[in-house]
Amino acid sequence: MSDEVSFRDFEVFLAFARNEHFVRAAEELGVNATTVQRSVRALERKLGVDLVEQHGRRVRLREAGRVLAREASSVLRTRADAIVTTRAASGDLRQVLRIAHTFSLGLGFVPEVLAGLLERHPDLRFRCHQSSATDAVTHLLRGDADVVLGSAAPADPDVVVLPLFTEPLLLAVPIGDPLTRRDVVHLREAKDRSFVAMAPGASSRAHLTGACARAGFVPRVTVEGSDPFVVESMVGAGLGVSVVPGRMADHHHPRVVRIPIADEGCHRTIFLSHRKKSAATPMVRALTSVAVARGGD
Repeated sequence: MSDEVSFRDFEVFLAFARNEHFVRAAEELGVNATTVQRSVRALERKLGVDLVEQHGRRVRLREAGRVLAREASSVLRTRADAIVTTRAASGDLRQVLRIAHTFSLGLGFVPEVLAGLLERHPDLRFRCHQSSATDAVTHLLRGDADVVLGSAAPADPDVVVLPLFTEPLLLAVPIGDPLTRRDVVHLREAKDRSFVAMAPGASSRAHLTGACARAGFVPRVTVEGSDPFVVESMVGAGLGVSVVPGRMADHHHPRVVRIPIADEGCHRTIFLSHRKKSAATPMVRALTSVAVARGGD
């Protein structure tokens, strides 16, 4: 039955392999956990091989599962490369360019880049996926996106990563907070506060915990949000403070004030990432040119 294994089987299994958790894999794929579990078990039956094993309440990859994850990833990359190479050979700019980007870049940077592209190539069409930086990278690696714009740089030899710009991190506090009278703050001044943050695994959460660690404390996170706009809404409601990227300043929130942080190293770098073979496509070359120019503004 191994000849019945499909690309979709590989995609679902790789989502599980990345997380070793049915629920998190389901969230990544936009399905329910039962669907992921049934798919993995069905793949085991098709191959006649045990791919996962139970350890208490956790399910982990067996050695065969790790081998399949490596090989399946290669197969999906080859499929993506075949599509990219075919499109490049056509020289057709009228294909849909699939862009994955972080929430905060959707406020100004991504629309500005797309507007600049359309000025040069009015026939271009785009499909944008907005998510966390790590989720955006996942879309690129599994072939669901042509280009990623975000603060996570994929560590993959088949991926080209270009730094575009660096921006400061800001402390978001509720309007009326005593800190709003300050032009700049040191993060340690908020060490006894409650923090609102993105869920673990998001790059914004890593920026927050990293900045607090450099300031000498561990933030007491009392509320977690699913995107930075939710996080700021929680801050505006007085549930805590947060560390947010500078691009959030493009978005006005009537109940939130963002204050520059004086601590050294409180910044993030935005990258453009694409598969190496994608560099051959006119669409990706055009997007890269505009994004690099806008990033340097």
